[in-house]
Amino acid sequence: MKNFEDATRTARRASGFVLSSIVAVAFTVVVLTGALAAADDKSNASPETKVNLGAESDKEAYQPKSERELRRELTKTQYYVTQEEGTEKAFRNLYWNNKKDGDYHCLICDLPLFKSETKYKSGTGWPSFYAPIRKEAVGYREDWKLFYSRTEVHCHRCGSHLGHVFNDGPKPTGKRYCMNSASLKFFEKGERKSEDSQSQGDAATTDSALKKE
Repeated sequence: MKNFEDATRTARRASGFVLSSIVAVAFTVVVLTGALAAADDKSNASPETKVNLGAESDKEAYQPKSERELRRELTKTQYYVTQEEGTEKAFRNLYWNNKKDGDYHCLICDLPLFKSETKYKSGTGWPSFYAPIRKEAVGYREDWKLFYSRTEVHCHRCGSHLGHVFNDGPKPTGKRYCMNSASLKFFEKGERKSEDSQSQGDAATTDSALKKE
C-alpha cells in the first residue's frame, strides 16, 4: 500500500512538472509570435510623412531644429513660450494691438496659422482670433497646469505651443484663440520677407517691447 501511495505521489509530481513545462513553452511561443508580428508590421509600415499644409508649406519637408539651435536663435521669451508652454505678459507683447492686414505664421516652422480677418479685440492683452487659417493648421490637447481643464493649442506641424482656445469668442465660431505673440511672426499683406530676416526682426522687436513698461 505504501509503495502504491509513493508511486501515486511521484506520478502527480511528474504530471505537474510536465504541465508547468507545457504552459511555459506555450507562453514563450505566444510572446515570440507577438514580437515577430510587431517587427514585421514595423518593417512593412510606410515611412512617416511630414505634415504639409498650404502653399507656404510646399517647399521641403520640415526638419525640426535641435534644442541647441532653438536656444541660439530664439529669445528667452520665445523659447519659454514655444518650447516650454509658457505665457507672455498681457499688453506687453508684439501683436496684441496689431491692426495691420496680413497673415500670422508659426515662428518656428513658418506654417500659416491665422489671418488678420479673424483677429478681433478681446480685451485680454493677447492677440485673439475666432478661427485658424484652416482647421488642420493647429492641434489641441488638454492642459491641467492651472489645476483646471483648458484646451492648449499648438502648431500642427512642429508642435510649438501657441496658446489656448476658449468658448467665449464672437460669431461665427464662438471661439477665442488666445495666442502668444512670441509664438507668431506677422507678414503684412503683399509682403513676404525671408524667414531668417523676419525671425530676427521679430526677436529684436519682441525683446524691445517686453523691456518697455
